Amino acid sequence: MRKVNPFTPSAGVEPPSLIGRDDVLYDFEESLLAGVGSPARLMRITGPRGSGKTVLLNELGEIARKHSWKVVDETVHQAWVEDLCRRLTKEDRIDASFEVDLKLIHASVKKSSDGQTLDIRDALDSVVTPLTKKGKGLLVTIDEVQNASKEDVNRIAVAVQHLIREKKNIAFAFAGITSGVNSLLAEGGPTFLRRAYLEELKEIPIDEVAASLGETIRQNGLEIRETELMRAAEATAGYAYLVQLVGYNVWRTAARRNEGSVVSPEDVETGISNAMAEYDRAVLETAIAGIGKMALRYLLAMAEDRRVSSTSDIARRLGVASTSLSSARSQLIERQIIEPTAYGYVAFAIPFVREYLRKNRAQLLARFGIEESSPVP
Repeated sequence: MRKVNPFTPSAGVEPPSLIGRDDVLYDFEESLLAGVGSPARLMRITGPRGSGKTVLLNELGEIARKHSWKVVDETVHQAWVEDLCRRLTKEDRIDASFEVDLKLIHASVKKSSDGQTLDIRDALDSVVTPLTKKGKGLLVTIDEVQNASKEDVNRIAVAVQHLIREKKNIAFAFAGITSGVNSLLAEGGPTFLRRAYLEELKEIPIDEVAASLGETIRQNGLEIRETELMRAAEATAGYAYLVQLVGYNVWRTAARRNEGSVVSPEDVETGISNAMAEYDRAVLETAIAGIGKMALRYLLAMAEDRRVSSTSDIARRLGVASTSLSSARSQLIERQIIEPTAYGYVAFAIPFVREYLRKNRAQLLARFGIEESSPVP
């Protein structure tokens, strides 16, 4: 029988094993059981793209459902608050209809006193109040929150804060790119959400990656030696998306070879090579697509450093004043390719960007129509 690949390198898809997140899952479940005011009922999840933020939100939802809580998930887009209100009032209508239809009474969607559709606080309250009376609760998760306006986030924060003060069973988890979330919660942002339980999704320890890869591979019909296992784990750099991508490609290579059940060193090297090529295409190429010439120059200047980059050093390398680079810097931060680490310093926000830029420097310059020695305009 043909073996089924157990790895899932797709955005937001639940992997076979959620690595390195045991503490946050335990704290969240404990807060659901402990009652109103428990700290992990209000959670802020940050990290670079591909670090597993959406997957973690999904897992929080599964835990809440296990305890008979209602879960409403939303991703930030142009009218996300209004859509969230509509979904909440729809949930409320379904619950109300289920209860009153037994008495052959038809219920309608609730409206505010002036006949307008409920605002976010009313919409949340209409769902969470009856749930609280039944000893249950409501979890709302918001993904890609860095794309939200401060006004919209403030509306949600005020509503959730009031419901908590009223001792309603509500939990609220939001996730986004670290720099974007920090900017959103900076001056003018809701103080209430700054106090949220913070889970910063950084690199997963390599030994935990190796243990997870090994368990998944062995539980699904293949064997892998420790040397090959550590080589595969180290290639991921502890980056959640690459754990799945490397695992998928190593597994695929070994299974297609069909010469026994042991993953060979060649399978691992081929799998890593295929995984990194796909990562370059799906993540890094997509990240830089459409940026301006100056933004590309900025990235290539950053690539000369080992870790963080000084904005004054970048300007010196490009032969321009630092003030002339503010537009390129802003574009790269907005695109979530780089992030500020301190005043006057920036770093890459996505793993392996530096290596990609160094490896493909000549091709990138040619693609953007830039001569290697041409002056900066």
